[in-house]
Amino acid sequence: MGDFATVFPGWNVWTVYQVKDLSDTNPLFWGLDRERRLRIWVEDKLRLGAAGAVVADPVDLKGGQIEILPSPPTDLSVIERKEGVGGASALIVDGPADLRTVRFFNRGAPSKLVWPHDDEYLLNEVFQPSPKAQSTSGPAPTTITNTVGSGVAGAASGFIWKSGLAVAAAAALALYIARNSRR
Repeated sequence: MGDFATVFPGWNVWTVYQVKDLSDTNPLFWGLDRERRLRIWVEDKLRLGAAGAVVADPVDLKGGQIEILPSPPTDLSVIERKEGVGGASALIVDGPADLRTVRFFNRGAPSKLVWPHDDEYLLNEVFQPSPKAQSTSGPAPTTITNTVGSGVAGAASGFIWKSGLAVAAAAALALYIARNSRR
């Protein structure tokens, strides 16, 4: 326990309090719905505070790799709670809040981060991943970087192969013309 939240390699599940009345003081959030703002908050906390953890796709929209689940998983156990944080009585949000469940995949190293919270969001629980639980098993989500990268590589190799054939054909034609023009 302690003042830090664990970020496991692979799938992670958290519950997070999100205030019902989010502020509109940040123009970067204008027009974004509550779900996108929660996903961005989780990604930013991990990106800035969990050294070695990798949860974002550098090409995807911010928060694009964070999923919101309909409810907390019943087949996982809670390993860390906000009540275990020193000074937990000060960990509150500014107004009525909804408890949301998020899931994300850490492609990087295991990590810890100072218990994430601010006026609008508060990490409530960290769940212990299990290979037997549906929410923390299975392959990593695809990323635009991997999908586009493999598509470009495939297209490039096809282009190189076809270009090589074209060059070989041109060389053979040039050799044929050179031999036949001497006669």
